[in-house]
Amino acid sequence: MAAEIAHTLVLLDPEAGTWERADPLAPQLRVDDLAPHRGDGIFETVLVSNADGRGPQAHARAAHLERFGQSARMLDLPAPDPEVWDAALDAASADFAAANPDIELFSVRYALSRGLDRPVGWVLTIPIEEKYPRQRREGVRVLGADRGYEAYFGQSAPWALIGAKTLSYATNMASGRWAQANGADEVLYFSHDGIALEGPSSNLIIRRGDELITPDPKAGLLHGTTQRTLFERAAEAGFLCSYQDLSAQDVAAADAAWMVSSVRMAVPIIAFDDTELAHDAGFTERMHGWVLASS
Repeated sequence: MAAEIAHTLVLLDPEAGTWERADPLAPQLRVDDLAPHRGDGIFETVLVSNADGRGPQAHARAAHLERFGQSARMLDLPAPDPEVWDAALDAASADFAAANPDIELFSVRYALSRGLDRPVGWVLTIPIEEKYPRQRREGVRVLGADRGYEAYFGQSAPWALIGAKTLSYATNMASGRWAQANGADEVLYFSHDGIALEGPSSNLIIRRGDELITPDPKAGLLHGTTQRTLFERAAEAGFLCSYQDLSAQDVAAADAAWMVSSVRMAVPIIAFDDTELAHDAGFTERMHGWVLASS
Protein backbone atom coordinates (compact mmCIF):
# COMPACT_ATOMS: atom_id res chain seq x y z
CA MET A 1 0.00 0.00 0.00
CA ALA A 2 2.76 2.45 0.96
CA ALA A 3 4.39 2.08 -2.46
CA GLU A 4 1.16 3.25 -4.14
CA ILE A 5 0.92 6.51 -2.21
CA ALA A 6 1.96 9.56 -4.23
CA HIS A 7 4.03 11.74 -1.91
CA THR A 8 4.82 15.38 -2.57
CA LEU A 9 7.89 17.54 -2.05
CA VAL A 10 8.49 21.29 -1.90
CA LEU A 11 12.03 22.74 -1.83
CA LEU A 12 12.79 26.07 -0.17
CA ASP A 13 15.54 28.64 -0.57
CA PRO A 14 15.46 30.17 2.93
CA GLU A 15 17.72 33.11 2.02
CA ALA A 16 15.68 34.08 -1.05
CA GLY A 17 12.37 33.37 0.67
CA THR A 18 11.13 31.24 -2.24
CA TRP A 19 9.84 27.70 -2.74
CA GLU A 20 9.08 25.38 -5.63
CA ARG A 21 7.55 21.97 -6.15
CA ALA A 22 9.99 19.15 -6.82
CA ASP A 23 10.03 15.45 -7.65
CA PRO A 24 10.21 13.46 -4.37
CA LEU A 25 11.76 10.51 -6.23
CA ALA A 26 14.61 12.52 -7.75
CA PRO A 27 17.92 13.35 -6.02
CA GLN A 28 17.61 16.70 -4.26
CA LEU A 29 20.22 16.83 -1.48
CA ARG A 30 23.99 16.54 -1.74
CA VAL A 31 25.41 13.69 0.30
CA ASP A 32 27.91 16.06 1.93
CA ASP A 33 25.17 18.47 2.99
CA LEU A 34 25.43 19.02 6.74
CA ALA A 35 21.97 17.51 7.33
CA PRO A 36 22.76 13.89 6.31
CA HIS A 37 26.47 14.26 6.98
CA ARG A 38 26.32 15.83 10.47
CA GLY A 39 22.64 15.97 11.44
CA ASP A 40 23.08 19.75 11.52
CA GLY A 41 19.54 20.93 11.03
CA ILE A 42 16.05 21.10 12.47
CA PHE A 43 12.61 19.75 11.58
CA GLU A 44 8.93 19.62 12.50
CA THR A 45 6.25 17.03 11.72
CA VAL A 46 2.69 18.30 11.32
CA LEU A 47 -0.48 16.21 11.41
CA VAL A 48 -2.82 16.98 8.49
CA SER A 49 -6.40 15.75 8.12
CA ASN A 50 -8.35 15.67 4.88
CA ALA A 51 -11.93 14.72 5.68
CA ASP A 52 -15.51 15.98 5.33
CA GLY A 53 -14.71 17.82 2.11
CA ARG A 54 -12.98 20.70 3.93
CA GLY A 55 -9.64 20.23 2.21
CA PRO A 56 -6.39 19.53 4.08
CA GLN A 57 -6.26 20.96 7.60
CA ALA A 58 -2.85 21.28 9.29
CA HIS A 59 -3.14 20.89 13.06
CA ALA A 60 -1.24 23.05 15.56
CA ARG A 61 0.55 24.78 12.68
CA ALA A 62 1.30 27.97 14.66
CA ALA A 63 2.82 25.99 17.54
CA HIS A 64 5.00 24.01 15.11
CA LEU A 65 6.25 27.15 13.35
CA GLU A 66 6.97 28.81 16.70
CA ARG A 67 9.02 25.82 17.86
CA PHE A 68 10.75 25.66 14.47
CA GLY A 69 11.91 29.25 14.98
CA GLN A 70 13.06 28.49 18.52
CA SER A 71 15.09 25.50 17.30
CA ALA A 72 16.66 27.69 14.59
CA ARG A 73 17.75 30.22 17.22
CA MET A 74 19.27 27.49 19.38
CA LEU A 75 21.32 26.21 16.41
CA ASP A 76 22.23 29.68 15.11
CA LEU A 77 20.33 29.00 11.88
CA PRO A 78 18.61 31.81 9.96
CA ALA A 79 15.14 32.62 11.28
CA PRO A 80 12.52 30.80 9.17
CA ASP A 81 10.01 33.14 7.53
CA PRO A 82 6.64 31.83 8.80
CA GLU A 83 4.76 32.99 5.70
CA VAL A 84 7.12 31.15 3.33
CA TRP A 85 7.13 27.91 5.32
CA ASP A 86 3.37 28.11 5.84
CA ALA A 87 2.82 28.48 2.09
CA ALA A 88 5.12 25.53 1.36
CA LEU A 89 3.28 23.42 3.94
CA ASP A 90 -0.05 24.25 2.32
CA ALA A 91 1.27 23.48 -1.17
CA ALA A 92 2.62 20.06 -0.18
CA SER A 93 -0.59 19.25 1.72
CA ALA A 94 -2.87 20.31 -1.13
CA ASP A 95 -0.88 18.35 -3.73
CA PHE A 96 -0.91 15.23 -1.56
CA ALA A 97 -4.63 15.50 -0.83
CA ALA A 98 -5.39 15.90 -4.54
CA ALA A 99 -3.28 12.87 -5.45
CA ASN A 100 -4.57 10.73 -2.56
CA PRO A 101 -8.20 11.74 -1.93
CA ASP A 102 -9.00 8.59 0.07
CA ILE A 103 -6.35 9.24 2.74
CA GLU A 104 -7.95 11.19 5.56
CA LEU A 105 -4.91 11.54 7.83
CA PHE A 106 -1.28 12.12 6.88
CA SER A 107 1.74 14.07 8.06
CA VAL A 108 4.02 16.69 6.58
CA ARG A 109 7.62 17.10 7.70
CA TYR A 110 9.53 20.30 7.06
CA ALA A 111 13.24 20.69 7.65
CA LEU A 112 16.01 23.26 7.53
CA SER A 113 19.63 22.22 7.01
CA ARG A 114 22.71 24.36 7.44
CA GLY A 115 23.59 23.10 3.97
CA LEU A 116 27.11 23.78 2.69
CA ASP A 117 27.57 27.34 1.49
CA ARG A 118 23.96 28.30 2.29
CA PRO A 119 20.96 26.84 4.17
CA VAL A 120 18.47 24.61 2.36
CA GLY A 121 14.93 23.64 3.28
CA TRP A 122 12.28 21.19 2.24
CA VAL A 123 8.70 20.14 2.98
CA LEU A 124 7.78 16.49 2.38
CA THR A 125 4.66 14.43 3.01
CA ILE A 126 5.41 11.44 5.25
CA PRO A 127 3.30 8.29 5.71
CA ILE A 128 1.88 7.69 9.17
CA GLU A 129 3.28 4.42 10.44
CA GLU A 130 0.73 1.59 10.48
CA LYS A 131 1.46 0.86 14.13
CA TYR A 132 0.04 4.15 15.39
CA PRO A 133 -3.69 3.49 14.79
CA ARG A 134 -3.26 0.14 16.54
CA GLN A 135 -1.39 1.71 19.43
CA ARG A 136 -4.10 4.36 19.83
CA ARG A 137 -6.60 1.53 20.29
CA GLU A 138 -4.55 -0.98 22.25
CA GLY A 139 -1.92 1.08 24.06
CA VAL A 140 1.79 0.56 24.53
CA ARG A 141 4.11 -1.09 27.04
CA VAL A 142 6.86 1.28 28.17
CA LEU A 143 10.24 0.80 29.83
CA GLY A 144 12.07 3.49 31.79
CA ALA A 145 15.51 4.43 30.44
CA ASP A 146 18.27 6.66 31.81
CA ARG A 147 18.76 9.69 29.52
CA GLY A 148 22.32 10.11 30.78
CA TYR A 149 22.14 13.62 32.22
CA GLU A 150 20.63 15.19 35.32
CA ALA A 151 17.38 17.13 35.22
CA TYR A 152 17.69 20.79 34.19
CA PHE A 153 21.17 20.14 32.77
CA GLY A 154 20.30 22.08 29.64
CA GLN A 155 19.79 25.28 31.64
CA SER A 156 23.56 25.50 32.14
CA ALA A 157 24.64 23.76 28.91
CA PRO A 158 22.99 25.47 25.91
CA TRP A 159 25.39 23.70 23.52
CA ALA A 160 23.65 20.40 24.40
CA LEU A 161 20.65 21.68 22.39
CA ILE A 162 18.19 20.12 24.82
CA GLY A 163 14.77 21.34 23.77
CA ALA A 164 15.70 21.84 20.10
CA LYS A 165 14.11 19.53 17.52
CA THR A 166 17.22 18.62 15.56
CA LEU A 167 17.81 16.10 12.79
CA SER A 168 20.18 14.11 15.06
CA TYR A 169 17.81 11.24 15.94
CA ALA A 170 20.15 8.23 15.97
CA THR A 171 19.89 7.71 19.74
CA ASN A 172 16.12 8.16 19.61
CA MET A 173 15.85 5.38 17.05
CA ALA A 174 18.25 3.17 18.98
CA SER A 175 16.21 3.44 22.17
CA GLY A 176 13.11 2.29 20.29
CA ARG A 177 14.95 -0.80 19.04
CA TRP A 178 16.18 -1.48 22.59
CA ALA A 179 12.62 -1.31 23.93
CA GLN A 180 11.38 -3.76 21.30
CA ALA A 181 14.29 -6.11 21.99
CA ASN A 182 13.21 -6.13 25.64
CA GLY A 183 9.55 -6.88 25.04
CA ALA A 184 8.17 -3.32 25.08
CA ASP A 185 6.97 -0.81 22.52
CA GLU A 186 8.58 2.39 23.73
CA VAL A 187 10.92 3.90 26.30
CA LEU A 188 10.28 6.74 28.69
CA TYR A 189 13.45 8.70 29.36
CA PHE A 190 14.37 9.67 32.91
CA SER A 191 17.09 12.05 33.96
CA HIS A 192 20.08 10.50 35.70
CA ASP A 193 18.63 11.73 39.00
CA GLY A 194 15.26 10.08 38.41
CA ILE A 195 12.99 12.75 36.91
CA ALA A 196 10.62 11.70 34.09
CA LEU A 197 11.40 13.45 30.80
CA GLU A 198 9.88 12.22 27.50
CA GLY A 199 9.80 9.44 24.96
CA PRO A 200 12.19 9.37 21.98
CA SER A 201 9.59 11.22 19.89
CA SER A 202 6.71 11.88 22.27
CA ASN A 203 5.71 13.61 25.49
CA LEU A 204 4.32 12.08 28.67
CA ILE A 205 0.98 13.07 30.19
CA ILE A 206 -0.41 11.41 33.32
CA ARG A 207 -3.83 11.81 34.93
CA ARG A 208 -4.60 12.09 38.63
CA GLY A 209 -8.33 12.50 39.06
CA ASP A 210 -9.26 15.71 37.28
CA GLU A 211 -5.63 16.83 36.92
CA LEU A 212 -3.38 16.30 33.89
CA ILE A 213 0.37 16.53 34.54
CA THR A 214 3.36 16.61 32.21
CA PRO A 215 7.09 17.05 32.95
CA ASP A 216 8.50 20.58 32.97
CA PRO A 217 10.21 21.16 29.57
CA LYS A 218 13.07 22.96 31.36
CA ALA A 219 13.93 19.64 33.03
CA GLY A 220 15.45 18.49 29.74
CA LEU A 221 12.94 17.72 27.00
CA LEU A 222 11.26 19.05 23.89
CA HIS A 223 8.12 21.08 24.60
CA GLY A 224 5.51 19.19 22.63
CA THR A 225 2.97 20.88 20.38
CA THR A 226 0.40 18.11 20.91
CA GLN A 227 0.87 18.26 24.68
CA ARG A 228 0.22 22.00 24.57
CA THR A 229 -2.90 21.53 22.45
CA LEU A 230 -4.23 18.90 24.83
CA PHE A 231 -3.59 21.10 27.87
CA GLU A 232 -5.36 24.05 26.23
CA ARG A 233 -8.44 21.98 25.41
CA ALA A 234 -8.45 20.13 28.74
CA ALA A 235 -8.25 23.40 30.66
CA GLU A 236 -11.23 24.72 28.68
CA ALA A 237 -13.09 21.55 29.70
CA GLY A 238 -12.41 22.20 33.38
CA PHE A 239 -9.35 20.06 34.04
CA LEU A 240 -6.40 21.30 36.07
CA CYS A 241 -3.27 21.11 33.90
CA SER A 242 0.23 21.48 35.35
CA TYR A 243 3.94 21.01 34.70
CA GLN A 244 5.67 19.05 37.46
CA ASP A 245 8.71 16.92 38.18
CA LEU A 246 7.50 13.31 38.11
CA SER A 247 9.23 10.19 39.42
CA ALA A 248 8.88 6.61 38.24
CA GLN A 249 6.59 6.04 41.23
CA ASP A 250 4.36 8.90 40.07
CA VAL A 251 4.01 7.32 36.63
CA ALA A 252 3.28 3.88 38.06
CA ALA A 253 0.64 5.29 40.44
CA ALA A 254 -1.17 7.40 37.80
CA ASP A 255 -4.87 6.89 37.12
CA ALA A 256 -3.92 6.80 33.44
CA ALA A 257 -0.96 7.85 31.27
CA TRP A 258 -0.29 8.62 27.61
CA MET A 259 2.53 9.20 25.17
CA VAL A 260 1.47 12.07 22.90
CA SER A 261 2.80 13.50 19.64
CA SER A 262 1.54 14.89 16.35
CA VAL A 263 1.16 11.61 14.48
CA ARG A 264 0.41 9.47 17.56
CA MET A 265 -2.13 11.94 18.94
CA ALA A 266 -2.58 10.19 22.31
CA VAL A 267 -1.40 6.62 22.88
CA PRO A 268 -2.33 5.10 26.25
CA ILE A 269 0.41 3.53 28.36
CA ILE A 270 -0.95 0.16 29.52
CA ALA A 271 2.22 -0.94 31.31
CA PHE A 272 5.21 0.90 32.74
CA ASP A 273 8.15 -1.36 33.65
CA ASP A 274 6.48 -4.08 35.79
CA THR A 275 3.30 -2.12 36.59
CA GLU A 276 0.05 -2.46 34.66
CA LEU A 277 -1.77 0.85 34.15
CA ALA A 278 -5.46 1.50 33.64
CA HIS A 279 -6.58 2.33 30.10
CA ASP A 280 -9.24 5.06 30.03
CA ALA A 281 -10.43 4.45 26.46
CA GLY A 282 -13.15 7.09 26.65
CA PHE A 283 -10.77 9.82 27.71
CA THR A 284 -8.27 8.74 25.06
CA GLU A 285 -10.92 9.27 22.38
CA ARG A 286 -11.71 12.65 23.88
CA MET A 287 -8.04 13.60 23.57
CA HIS A 288 -8.02 12.55 19.92
CA GLY A 289 -10.98 14.83 19.31
CA TRP A 290 -9.14 17.74 20.93
CA VAL A 291 -6.13 17.18 18.67
CA LEU A 292 -8.19 17.01 15.50
CA ALA A 293 -10.12 20.14 16.48
CA SER A 294 -6.92 22.18 16.67
CA SER A 295 -5.68 24.35 13.83
